[in-house]
Amino acid sequence: MAVIRGKRSKALPVFDNQPEWGTGDLVDESLSDAAQAIIADLAGHHDGDLQEWFKERLGSYRAVIRETEKGPARHEEIRHVQQTQIYLQETVRWLNNLPPFAEGYINDVCWRNQGCFFSGGLLSDFMTKAAAISDALCITEQKLEAVPTIRGVKPKYPRDDLLADTADKLRQSSLAKMTKRRAAALARELLVAAGVDVPEDNVEYEKLIRHAKRGKKSL
Repeated sequence: MAVIRGKRSKALPVFDNQPEWGTGDLVDESLSDAAQAIIADLAGHHDGDLQEWFKERLGSYRAVIRETEKGPARHEEIRHVQQTQIYLQETVRWLNNLPPFAEGYINDVCWRNQGCFFSGGLLSDFMTKAAAISDALCITEQKLEAVPTIRGVKPKYPRDDLLADTADKLRQSSLAKMTKRRAAALARELLVAAGVDVPEDNVEYEKLIRHAKRGKKSL
């Protein structure tokens, strides 16, 4: 999203009426007995800690699905991300244009509490992080816009990303050469054992993996 330039608004937006979709719930990284058995069988043929990686990735997937199930419509999510970028840019502009007395006081406060001035220290650190956050929001907006939607049907891209990432992980960590087809089949088996709904037909789930990878490369 391009930086919006123009007249500075007279006041920052009020956020009190914005919905809060995040819940702060604990991430569920639990594995079924079936999934643990599959990973145990694979352990001797893969380097690294495959189980810990999969638990973390599965937990992340479950968190995304939990929020997706109760979340707003896609266009509302895109608008929220766009507004967040605007508010972030506005915050940076306001911090860069503090009036003289306020800038003097905040420099003194930062020097006493942080050991650095605001203008060349704390603000510089914030601007670096703000730029990184802005980039991440831009990519997020692109991903949201690129995902096809069907009215009344929840998107499957989190599952497809998990499937593709698991297949990649299995190929990359395998001590012996592993084909893409074998990795896809193993990934599908592991996800199903973990309670994730994945099509049974190999042509279908291999297509899902290809589409997920293609989507990542385009961003």
